[in-house]
Amino acid sequence: MRVNCLKEFYYKLLVIPSSVAELFADFLLEYTGEAIEEICYEQKEAFVVYSENNLQPLIDALQEFVQRLNAMGCHEEEVTCRYLLSSEKQQDWISQYQQGVSPVECGDFYVRPSWYPPHSCSLDEIVIDPALAFGSGHHETTSSCLEILSECDLENRTILDVGCGSGILSIAAMKKGAIVSACDTDMLAYEESQKNFQINNVKAQELWHGSLNDSKVIYDFILANLVSTVIIALALEFKKHTKKGSKLLLSGILGNARTNVLECFRDFSIQKELVKQEWLTLLLCKN
Repeated sequence: MRVNCLKEFYYKLLVIPSSVAELFADFLLEYTGEAIEEICYEQKEAFVVYSENNLQPLIDALQEFVQRLNAMGCHEEEVTCRYLLSSEKQQDWISQYQQGVSPVECGDFYVRPSWYPPHSCSLDEIVIDPALAFGSGHHETTSSCLEILSECDLENRTILDVGCGSGILSIAAMKKGAIVSACDTDMLAYEESQKNFQINNVKAQELWHGSLNDSKVIYDFILANLVSTVIIALALEFKKHTKKGSKLLLSGILGNARTNVLECFRDFSIQKELVKQEWLTLLLCKN
């Protein structure tokens, strides 16, 4: 949040969706234009929004969003959302937030925010500051992808990172010798990836604002840490841009969507399956 003159109090809104948390995260990021905090609350994925302005309009917008989700009829159970709004005394929450974001080790990688010093370990270091673009290594989907990439031979492999977000998976692949292209339909993510590639001293072969269908290349490996509905929608494009032996790393899949996702990739075999909490990550190989 950008504040010039701190007020004595600020508002804190805890948002607890019953399901499809990733859709709520996207909505909150788009509506607020600010960073949001992702937490576990009563064993559910939840989000915290901070503001110096009254957040009641956001609650109203969220209620309309829930109504639209249910009207679409795309979800097995009714989507609901709880809200806890409080007013708290102003503190230096930038410092508080930074203290709450610590480095994380994922497979061969040590991911740290820029305000932490380099680590003298043998792991490949990735510097990522948590921002609006998804991917800091803390979420189960990102850490699962990093762990699986650590086990893969990526030297000189051509890789496309679809929905690259912060660029963290692209950076990891480049640090393992891959020839990486990346894309995202979100301009903010495109810009964050550009910035993070420079910070980490890596250079992508290509980075564009758009999606997979903007490419005519056949890749050795495609990374897609998205959500199951988007993965299913892009299944034909994934097949079009891969060949026999090409691999797909798919994440962002809630466990109950496993069957529907795999149904779209019958011509691929499962090489690795990793589950963290409710999140499933799949490494597939084209037959």
